[in-house]
Amino acid sequence: MKSLKSLLTLTALSIAVSGSAFANENTVTALKKESVTNVNSMIQKQKENVISGKNSLKEKAVATKEEVKEAVKSTKEKADVMKEKAKSMKSSDTSSTKNQVSEKFNSAKQQIKAEKQKIASSAKVNVNKADAETLQKLSGIGEKKAQAIVDYRNKVGKIKNVSELSKIDGLGETTIEKIAPYLTF
Repeated sequence: MKSLKSLLTLTALSIAVSGSAFANENTVTALKKESVTNVNSMIQKQKENVISGKNSLKEKAVATKEEVKEAVKSTKEKADVMKEKAKSMKSSDTSSTKNQVSEKFNSAKQQIKAEKQKIASSAKVNVNKADAETLQKLSGIGEKKAQAIVDYRNKVGKIKNVSELSKIDGLGETTIEKIAPYLTF
C-alpha cells in the first residue's frame, strides 16, 4: 500500500510540474492518462497477488484436512484389525493366548489414543473462545499459562494476533512460536 501511495504522490507531483512547465494541454492530458493506466495496472497486479495467496492458503488447508482424514481412517482400520484378531483369539482356551491378545489390544488402544492426540494437537484452537482446559492441550501451555491467557482475555478483551500474546506474563517467544501455527483469533 505504501508503494501505491508513493506512486500516487509522485504521479500527482509529476502532473503538477508537467502542467506548469508545459502549457500544452494535450501533453498534460496524455500524462494523466498514462499515470492512471500505470496506477490501474499496479492495483490489478496487487489484486492478483492477493487472490493467488488466498487460493494457495485454501489449497494447503484442504490438503491438511485430507491428511488428517487419512490418518483417522488408517487408525480406525488398525483398530478393526486388532479387534478381529482379538475375537479370533478369544475362542482359544489357553490363558497365555488371552494375555497376548489383551496386550496387543491395549497396545492398539494406546496407538489410537496417540493418533487422536496428534490429530487434536494439529487442530486449531481459537484463543478468544477456548477455556483454560482446551488451551492446556497446546504444546508448552500448562495450567498457569492457560489461566494467564484467559485472565488477559477477560481483562483486555479479544486477542487480535500472535504478537499480542507476548504481552501476557509467562508466555515467552519460544512458547509463542511453538503454539502460533495452532491458533486462530
